[in-house]
Amino acid sequence: MFLVLSGEGPSDIGIQDDKIGPMTKLIDLWIIRRSGYSLIECEQYTIFRKEQLAKQAKTLKSYSGKKQKKETGYFFKNARALALLAKEESSQRNDITVIPVLFRDADGTASSGRGEWQKKWQSMLDGFEMLNGVPMIQKQKSEAWILCALREKYQNCNQLEYESGNDNSPNSLKKQLAKHLGEDATRELINKKIDEGQIDIDMIVDMPSLTQFKEQLDKVLDNLKLPKAFS
Repeated sequence: MFLVLSGEGPSDIGIQDDKIGPMTKLIDLWIIRRSGYSLIECEQYTIFRKEQLAKQAKTLKSYSGKKQKKETGYFFKNARALALLAKEESSQRNDITVIPVLFRDADGTASSGRGEWQKKWQSMLDGFEMLNGVPMIQKQKSEAWILCALREKYQNCNQLEYESGNDNSPNSLKKQLAKHLGEDATRELINKKIDEGQIDIDMIVDMPSLTQFKEQLDKVLDNLKLPKAFS
């Protein structure tokens, strides 16, 4: 089993080797509960930068039956590009089973509806059609998931999905998280809090965007015949 990942940058999925991001740690932890071992510690992963994915996406032809609007076509093409890169990675590694996970912020406004997010999610699933893939679309940003664990203590988390994803907003999720921490939410700081058990996505049960991610990853793991939970 091998992870093929791509995100927005160093602060979420991260980059290769010793600079992985918090979202990669959370993905790995969710798999550990099923597999009993860490793909990251076993170095069974690779991370494609956003620029690499964009370059691959430019080579894609139009797909009949997959008409995508401008706001969702970006998600479709990125997922399709990552699926193709994952297939290449599998071939180069003696056809090892790969799980592609694509991270993107929804970047919506405070008033954006659930339907808009769902369309982006479905576009990613359509892009992953040739391979079992996992969309990881945060609503509105990854700070919402982190804030749920640190500020809300796993309670009333659903409301955080309706905060502003615009970093320039006076009460943006990014600013709320920095205010709670008393400092900027750096990759190193959030990674440390995950390692110390202060952020546990298993405890977050009322955030639809996180629940959908966990359910899709579990569905992929089910296809690999992994046990329901490791004990």
